[in-house]
Amino acid sequence: MSRQRAAQLRLSPLHLQQGLFAVLALLITLISGQQFQRWQQSQQQEAPRLSIQHPTQTHFSAASSNQADSPPMRMMDVDQAQPANEMPRQEHWVF
Repeated sequence: MSRQRAAQLRLSPLHLQQGLFAVLALLITLISGQQFQRWQQSQQQEAPRLSIQHPTQTHFSAASSNQADSPPMRMMDVDQAQPANEMPRQEHWVF
């Protein structure tokens, strides 16, 4: 039965050529993907791994030009959470 089915398929040379070309394109894609992955891994290994620790970012208000007149500036951590009762009140304008 399998010979009869194979005979009924009638693979033309064009179908055979297209199938072989698809297999070749798939192999080239897989090999180039593996080479690219190896190249990326080698680039990562060559790059020096420096662990730079950045200080916590802080913010401050602008200082006046005369430092003697203004109180010393106080730095506050940006990541620091303040309780709700210590949060500065916002001005509301009602018209």
